[in-house]
Amino acid sequence: MPYTLSKNNLTVTITLYHNTIREITLSKASQGVEKAENAIDLLDDISAYLDGERVDFSRYRLDIENLTDFQQMVLNEVRNIPYGMTITYGMLAKDLQTSPRAIGGALSKNPAPIVIPCHRVIGKHGLGGFAWGVTIKKHLLHVEGASIDSQPDVPSTRLEY
Repeated sequence: MPYTLSKNNLTVTITLYHNTIREITLSKASQGVEKAENAIDLLDDISAYLDGERVDFSRYRLDIENLTDFQQMVLNEVRNIPYGMTITYGMLAKDLQTSPRAIGGALSKNPAPIVIPCHRVIGKHGLGGFAWGVTIKKHLLHVEGASIDSQPDVPSTRLEY
């Protein structure tokens, strides 16, 4: 069942299946979209997060069984990146003994942004990509107070991350 929240110029739509997160999508806010009646705790937590509060999303179960073991490993590792902190694709790749491109590929399969904070993974020479756009990635990092002012708004075009 989908639930929608629109706050601070961002629309968040959550799809659940048997109380497990199936998918979260992000977009720029559109008028007329409001929090669903009887919304679940997750919407309240995302609302608090968008207000700048630290929220522990680890209590939410995620439906990632359809992903490869590697993709699951990367996404589970990303859940451990602390609020307001960033790591480069290269640093994460070194930790997991793989390549930065493989990390980016796994992150592109993230079904639950914010809950799995893939926006905290940035490029060595730029913010890097984000399935919902670099503008939203930058917005989420600003919400967390992450230091990114020296990072370009465009995805990195260099081969090294």
